[in-house]
This record gives sequence, C-alpha cells and structure tokens, in this order.
Amino acid sequence: MTKKLINLHKNNSDKENGYIFPGQHENEEVVLVARRHWMVLLPYFLHIAFMCLLPIIFYVLIVPYVLPAFLEEPYNRLFILFSVIYYGFVWIIIFTVWADYYLDVWIVTNERIIDIEQIGFFNRVVSELDLKRIQDITSSVHGMIPTMFGFGHIHIQTAAEEGKFDLKSVPHPVTIRRRITKLYRAAREKDRFIFKGDE
Repeated sequence: MTKKLINLHKNNSDKENGYIFPGQHENEEVVLVARRHWMVLLPYFLHIAFMCLLPIIFYVLIVPYVLPAFLEEPYNRLFILFSVIYYGFVWIIIFTVWADYYLDVWIVTNERIIDIEQIGFFNRVVSELDLKRIQDITSSVHGMIPTMFGFGHIHIQTAAEEGKFDLKSVPHPVTIRRRITKLYRAAREKDRFIFKGDE
C-alpha cells in the first residue's frame, strides 16, 4: 500500500491507516485524525462579520453627519485608503484564526495520542501520550450548542505528573472515547502477551 503524509483535508470517515507522519514508529498505524469541531469558529465568524461591516456602517451612518467632507474629493479617497488598510488587518485576523483551527490536530495511533497545537504563525506545540499510560478516560458535552451539533471534550487521566491530557471541542467525543479505550485495552493486552512470552 502506498502511504501518504498526514493530509489535513482527509475526511475522518475515510480509511486512515494508510497515513504516515514524521516521527512515526515502526508498525505504528494511524487510527484516527481529528480536529476541533467547525462550530468553534462561529464566534470568530460573527466578530469578523461585524468588523467587515464596520467601515460601511461608519460611512453610511456617521460620515454624512459628522465628517461630510469625506463624501467629496479628495477626502473620499483618503477614506478608501484607510478602509483598504483596515480590511488588510481584517484579512490577517481571518488567516490567523483559520490557521490556528486548521493546523490544530489530534492523531490517534495504535500506540499513542499526538496533540499538535498551532499557536500563531510561528509556534507549534506537540505533545504525545502513550496509550499504556492512560489511567482513566472520560468524555463530556456541556451546553445546548455542543449537544445539538455533537461535539465536546475528552479528558484523559494519566499516571504522569501533568495529570490530564485534554482533547477539546472534538466531534463525536463518545465515539472517539470508545475507540481510544479499545486501543488502550489492545495495547495493554499486547504488553501482557509479550511479557508472558518472555517467561
């Protein structure tokens, strides 16, 4: 089978064990690739929509009464210049929000969970958790919107000092929790079989 690098366009319903990623162990297979639910973008979308309408509202409702000179030459060109600069900043904000959403990804393999978190354009934090270190795993869905659209949090309690490993706003948290639990049991069973074989 031809293997491919992790493709963030990939639909979670597709077969995913044909993927590879940097640092992947030998015989390690990708079981699940997930990112935050698209609904987490809604508050950002509403803010950005308001920001996009702000110059128009200002030009229609405020300029005629407070700064009527900006309706005529040459000051209207100055207003257009300021608007272009303003929308350039709005575009940067849109790109930053999208990059933060799109590049945050969780990779679940048959050996570990890898959390890739993008912070801004130039910072990335990668955390990983060995499945065998899981002590407890719970999923939670709080609020009307998460319940309606089927997303929530997964909290994984570990034996390490850091305590918890959280997957936030993931789609279908109950299904993902069950898959991780199944992988955890398979990993523990595999370890038990290897230990018995060494005796």
